[in-house]
Amino acid sequence: MSNPEADDSLARNEILTDNEIIRTVTAEDDDDDDVTPLNPVKISHSEAVAALNTSLQWAEEQNFEAHENMPLRRLRDRAFELKIGTTAQKITDFFGH
Repeated sequence: MSNPEADDSLARNEILTDNEIIRTVTAEDDDDDDVTPLNPVKISHSEAVAALNTSLQWAEEQNFEAHENMPLRRLRDRAFELKIGTTAQKITDFFGH
């Protein structure tokens, strides 16, 4: 017994070979290469330090415990070190040492 709806569905859909399916899927994957990065803007060390200071202030206002703030403090301290290192490098480049 034939199902007329199924026959219509098959007639409307293209029957692909295995190789055609692979080519179609591969071509769809290649389209993902054109995606623009979400954050193309470079964040400076100074901006990171400021943002982390704001985050720490907020966490302290919310009465977070010290161990909960430690990761933020470490990130802030590391961003500050990077900021200082960048500044020192610019001074060295300026004086030619």
